[in-house]
Amino acid sequence: MTPARDAQINYINIGLMLLSMVAAYLLPFEVFLLAYAFLGPLHYLTEISWLHDRQYFAKGKYDYIPLLLIGIILSYAALANDFEFHLDFLKNYHEINLGDILLCLALFSSILFAFVKNLYIKIITILLLFIFIYKYFNGGMDTNNFAVFAITSLVPTLIHVYLFTGLFMLYGALKSRSKSGLISVAVFAVIPFILMRFLPAGHVIPVTDYGKAAYYANGDGFFNTNSVILREFGYDTIGQAKMKNYTVVNILNEFSKDIKDNTKLSQIKVYKDSLNKKPKDNFYFSDAASAEFKKDLLFKDFSKLVENDPIVNTAVFANNLDNKNINERLNNVYRNDVVATNYDAKAPFIFYSSVGILLMRFIAFAYLYHYLNWFSKTEVIRWHKVPKARFVVVIGLWLLACGLYIYDYAIGLTFLFFLSFTHVLLEFPLNMVSIFGIGKETLDIFRNGFSAKKEAPAKK
Repeated sequence: MTPARDAQINYINIGLMLLSMVAAYLLPFEVFLLAYAFLGPLHYLTEISWLHDRQYFAKGKYDYIPLLLIGIILSYAALANDFEFHLDFLKNYHEINLGDILLCLALFSSILFAFVKNLYIKIITILLLFIFIYKYFNGGMDTNNFAVFAITSLVPTLIHVYLFTGLFMLYGALKSRSKSGLISVAVFAVIPFILMRFLPAGHVIPVTDYGKAAYYANGDGFFNTNSVILREFGYDTIGQAKMKNYTVVNILNEFSKDIKDNTKLSQIKVYKDSLNKKPKDNFYFSDAASAEFKKDLLFKDFSKLVENDPIVNTAVFANNLDNKNINERLNNVYRNDVVATNYDAKAPFIFYSSVGILLMRFIAFAYLYHYLNWFSKTEVIRWHKVPKARFVVVIGLWLLACGLYIYDYAIGLTFLFFLSFTHVLLEFPLNMVSIFGIGKETLDIFRNGFSAKKEAPAKK
């Protein structure tokens, strides 16, 4: 490929990044859901096909089989959990943290697959790795740390679609000595900061009912993933109720600031007065609040529940202020002993809080561009250069996957789990090649300068 054509593709990708940024800013939840459902399956199928033709960037012809088997086990456990079968296996699977163990094993083993040819060295090392990882997770050691969280929760998701994509782009730019490629990498790195630090934090277009329902997907969607990520980074969800001394009355006081209708204001005042007369009915949140959490979780985030909850909204904004369900509803939603798995408690934080929206913008941008980057470089990657029979099968499976998501998003997630997760595992050796390749190319640039000409690598 000529340098001019390479630069053209890189500038097209910068345009796609900006398009992804705007889309993620306007409709983060819906953009992610649509990209994941309709671009995702085609990406999985074509990338696995492409990797297969390149021996998965492994030294051994059959090195991909352990990664494939791990994908099968993890997918079987997910199906068993969703459809409640083989419960004995599922119990043991969770008791020994088998899912986390196998994911760690796949990641570290991929270093061997990418760089070691000797079969016996790989077998012995993988066995030792398994023993070490098993003892780490089941030997009484503290596994509740960020490194474990990053490997087991972020590697298959955000690290895969953002960090590994960026590293692959950087490797390609360094290896081909492409200045336009380095510019595209810089833009890719800056956009999340623009989305999360320099643009207004609130919704531009409110999340739709479809967006909320599909994101939750009857408890099987990405809703809990957001909750876990926010909690890990110190932004606990409403589900853990960390706010200090914020009563229902406090919530309504803040909610009232945005109300201009005098009739509604008077109704809210009557309701607040009734609560103030009975202090024991005022529910206090736990006292274990962090300063960072209080700074980012504003009263208005709580007020969204009052605004959107049908029971509370109907009672407060109607002539039914004697309804005893109102305060009970608010208390139950925020009460520590029930909210840990309570969608009503977490939804306002996930869908309406400033930090929840900012996280979703990043997720939407990362996933959408991850897919667009792949398809925009078809000319370079040439994933479409496959036997016609395989291409027909790929398109057929893609259309079937789209149909499942259209019929029911939760069903689509269930039956596409194997494909989506396994393609992440099968890509691990390529990720390792990219990481080590960046170091090699950087060292070569320091020695020989940036102007040295090299053949452009296959790009992702």
